[in-house]
Amino acid sequence: MRLVQTYIILVLDGMKSQKNNSGIKILINKTRYSAGFTLLELLIVVAIIGILAGVGIPAYNGYIQNSKEDVAKNNLRSISLMEASYFSDNNSYYLSTSTSAINSNLFNKNTLDSSSDYDYSVVSHDSGFEAVAKPKNGKSVTKFCLTQNNDLKSASQCP
Repeated sequence: MRLVQTYIILVLDGMKSQKNNSGIKILINKTRYSAGFTLLELLIVVAIIGILAGVGIPAYNGYIQNSKEDVAKNNLRSISLMEASYFSDNNSYYLSTSTSAINSNLFNKNTLDSSSDYDYSVVSHDSGFEAVAKPKNGKSVTKFCLTQNNDLKSASQCP
């Protein structure tokens, strides 16, 4: 808490407009305690924080969704590379509708995150195979698919 002292000096002699009956100088010592912020200052700060949150939160959510979709696209590319390797060894493509089966049979380790927003599958396609990243129930991300020819498609273009 800081102490603010205000001194008001009224000169009542000479050219000042108000005069005391005796014509003497009056010295008023007014002491006021200033602690914290005024209500107006707090309201302004709250309004600024509200505006920043109103702009920042939707932008942040958009960045999160875009990053999840980018991870799905990269996982589809990884599946495509592993399918090429599998085909060179077995002369056929590995087809599966399970993320865990793709992890164990194509990657031989846990490469695809089964707790992500996508379920991965590999289905038969005219070109050979199509890797599909399908959103799990209740997730608001886009469905993607990638063909053997490395054609990335989204949403309604996928099976």
